[in-house]
Amino acid sequence: MAAIKPKARGDLTVVELDGEAVIYDDANSRIHYLNPTATLVFSIFDGTATVRDLAQDIAQVYQVPPDEVEKQVRALLRDFRKANLLEGGVPAKHG
Repeated sequence: MAAIKPKARGDLTVVELDGEAVIYDDANSRIHYLNPTATLVFSIFDGTATVRDLAQDIAQVYQVPPDEVEKQVRALLRDFRKANLLEGGVPAKHG
């Protein structure tokens, strides 16, 4: 199985202010609010690095254990997938 290189959808409108982000998903008419940690992780999901590589980079900058960071990055990855914010996701259905 190939390592995942997550990439944020290019058609989203993202506005960052004071370290937090608001994302508007026009295709699904949804707004998402990200806290500073989620904003950081979302901003580096550019399709060029694996989750493990990204977690190691974050861990090095913030001087925290890489395993802890990787768990948190993977949790955010799941949340972003559920919210359909990443490329290759399943379009959300409106009820």
